Amino acid sequence: MKGSQMDEMQETGAPFGLPDLDRRNFVRSAILALGAAGATFPGWNAVEAAARGKVRFFAPAQFAVLDAVAETIMPRTDTPGARDALVPVRFDALMQHWASAKTKADVARVLDEIEVAARQKDPAGIAKLSPAQQLEVVAAYDRAKMADPAYKKFKGLILSLYYISEPGATQELRYEHVPGAWEPSIAVTADTRCYALDVSFGG
Repeated sequence: MKGSQMDEMQETGAPFGLPDLDRRNFVRSAILALGAAGATFPGWNAVEAAARGKVRFFAPAQFAVLDAVAETIMPRTDTPGARDALVPVRFDALMQHWASAKTKADVARVLDEIEVAARQKDPAGIAKLSPAQQLEVVAAYDRAKMADPAYKKFKGLILSLYYISEPGATQELRYEHVPGAWEPSIAVTADTRCYALDVSFGG
């Protein structure tokens, strides 16, 4: 399961390092964000097709920032990370085929602001920082921008794209096909994963 980054971030905008934030509340918030965002994604098949292509909305330098930030928010641990789940590529496809002009401008601003902050540590930018330094930059930005609607939307999309991916839904979460067998009582332990439901986005 995800490590400290997962324990320190939630879609509602709470800052990194919040001591009373637990994983179950985090994932519950993320799934709620997934439902709200997923319900408005039109042409999901077209987005998936674009994600497999080579044409990108972001220029290479900006895509590198997106890639680094997404992996910092959802890093690879004993379960796949954002890169493994193709979150940056699918995020790029959403910007091409789904996002409004305002959302595109908001996302560009968020990425530019994070890159400016990273270059205070290294002129080469966030993509060249160590994972620990990347986390430090993103955590500081998260604390400063927790009330910014543009950043909330950006982070919510990262989480949504992760949890509706096959790795996110079947490895990070426990996949439960609906309808399935009726289990009136299920033991919950410290190792119990949250459930992912079978969700379909029509074209």
